[in-house]
Amino acid sequence: MALSSSNVNDHLYSTNLALGDLFNNHTFAHDPSGLIPIIDSWVPYLQNSPSSVTTTAASALTRLREMIQNGDRVGASALLQTLGEQASRSASNVHEWAGNHLHNGIGDQMRHLGQLLIMASGNLKTYVA
Repeated sequence: MALSSSNVNDHLYSTNLALGDLFNNHTFAHDPSGLIPIIDSWVPYLQNSPSSVTTTAASALTRLREMIQNGDRVGASALLQTLGEQASRSASNVHEWAGNHLHNGIGDQMRHLGQLLIMASGNLKTYVA
């Protein structure tokens, strides 16, 4: 699937809702495998881009998937923190509007995603044995 402003914004919006639901059901910290379908929805999107930034993100998500599957909560937590920080930083340069959402800016969606990923990192750290 080709990346465009509107489909990226829609996918970010859906991802943010799914992450919020995942974290609100209070099982994520015990079982982070709920992230796998969300990761799987993004990797093909990002891998098929000509941008090295997005293909690098696809590689990071693939590593995150492997860490979750292998039970590497420390590594997954650290990578979620890094991804959250990167999403937040990149949001400051994005001022494109698309979609019909309450906060329709892709930058707004990226900032929210960054916050959610950092929160996920903290949740995993809490339950590291």
